[in-house]
Amino acid sequence: MGILGLGFVTVYLSDRVVQGFACGAAFHIFNTQLKWIFGLSYRKRRGLFCLPLSVYDFVVALPSTHLPTFLVSLVCLTALITARFLNGNAKVMKVIRFPIPMELLVIVFGSVASYFMNLRAVYAIDIIRSVPLGFPSPQLPAFHLLPELFHDSFIIAVIAFSVAISAGRVFAQKHHYSIDSNQELRALGVVNLVGGFFQCLPSAVALARSVVQESAGGVTQVVSIVSASLIVLVITVLGPLLEPVPKACLGCIVVIALIPMILKIMEVGNLWKVSRLEAVIFLIPCLAIILLDVEIGLALGIAFSLLIGVVWRTQERADIVQVLGRTEHSGSENDSHPIITNFPSSNVIVIRIATPLHFANAELCLNKARKLIGRSLRSNSYAPSAATRIHLPDVEGDDSKHSLIGSPLPDPVTDKNGAVKADTSSRKSDGRELIQVTQTLSSIRLVVLDLSAVSFIDMTGVQLLKKFRQDCRSIHACELVLAGCLDPVKEMLIAGGKFGDIPPNFFL
Repeated sequence: MGILGLGFVTVYLSDRVVQGFACGAAFHIFNTQLKWIFGLSYRKRRGLFCLPLSVYDFVVALPSTHLPTFLVSLVCLTALITARFLNGNAKVMKVIRFPIPMELLVIVFGSVASYFMNLRAVYAIDIIRSVPLGFPSPQLPAFHLLPELFHDSFIIAVIAFSVAISAGRVFAQKHHYSIDSNQELRALGVVNLVGGFFQCLPSAVALARSVVQESAGGVTQVVSIVSASLIVLVITVLGPLLEPVPKACLGCIVVIALIPMILKIMEVGNLWKVSRLEAVIFLIPCLAIILLDVEIGLALGIAFSLLIGVVWRTQERADIVQVLGRTEHSGSENDSHPIITNFPSSNVIVIRIATPLHFANAELCLNKARKLIGRSLRSNSYAPSAATRIHLPDVEGDDSKHSLIGSPLPDPVTDKNGAVKADTSSRKSDGRELIQVTQTLSSIRLVVLDLSAVSFIDMTGVQLLKKFRQDCRSIHACELVLAGCLDPVKEMLIAGGKFGDIPPNFFL
């Protein structure tokens, strides 16, 4: 996937989805450490509802808390919380000049105390016990199993990459740097390719270890080099020195590191006040991970983000179609236009569409434009007036001619029943194209569709735009012109061949 450059799929992991995922996953990791902190023993739950069921098991087993283990945890938690407070205090840091590495001190003193006090034998405190030394011998993978494992391996790869990129973006936002998703894909591929020759488990992100490393102040690749060197040293030489470390010490380190990530859920209230939609996008993956499972929650979060962030926002944004120029109520200027200025509000309506026009939203956008025209006809701002001759700027004219100028026309033409007829003609006048729209029952003579913010249009959009032009002529007896079209949009409109003979003044 890295070679094919498929990292672009991460654009569908919105910031709220990533934050919700990290918060929900933090609850899972927090829960796994409780049994070590309280010295409890209960089975590990997997699959659907694993976290609620595990919490239930914890509550049931809580009366049998192992007191010596809990006392060790209290000491470690007190030391870690105190160090975190001191490291975050500017006055203290001015004095000591460097952060207190309490996580390392907890490991060192925990190992020393456990060894000399014989905590496992005397107090039955659970410790690491065994750390095997040496590297496994390299050997070729069992390629004959590839057909059977390919499907499951692909799913594992996708989930591992999604989790890795989600965790990476959490830290990238916090420390203000960017990540390359394709680079992350290639890195995971190389690591697992090499690990396959040593019978290693699939490698992905270890959120708990990453949080601990970040909370200790490690923010550069030097930390990874130091960590890898220490792991090699432990595997080859120092493994026996870590065997006496109580598991409660490790659990306390992880829990304290997870607290800031867990507290993210408290920000939902403020997020709800700013944007309820963003709050829901955060809560869906978070609650799904907490109540269901990590993989299911991540999948639901991505699916919901796509549904809401792409489809719903494309369909329901109220500001993607709006009238420019004068307001319907006060007639005051409320917007500026880069091309069209100085137009008569009683004869011309300018409507901006600020989204690509494609099969998913073109009909909705143009229906909104129809409603705006109808609303304008009913408002006082577009009261009936004398017929107007509207001059359009010449295509090759200078910028000073980019305006719409209205002047009175002769009396309107009526049919035998006395109804006003629309008479639209086009001719040259002073080097400019002239569209003449005679008096109609409505006062709008020209609809200018501002497409300067439309970066793309497909054939469906072209067809619906043709229908919109026909409706303007047949229903409202007015002409439609397009303003500010980008070259790709203009080329698509011309190549689509849906407008017949396009007059030169159709594009402003």
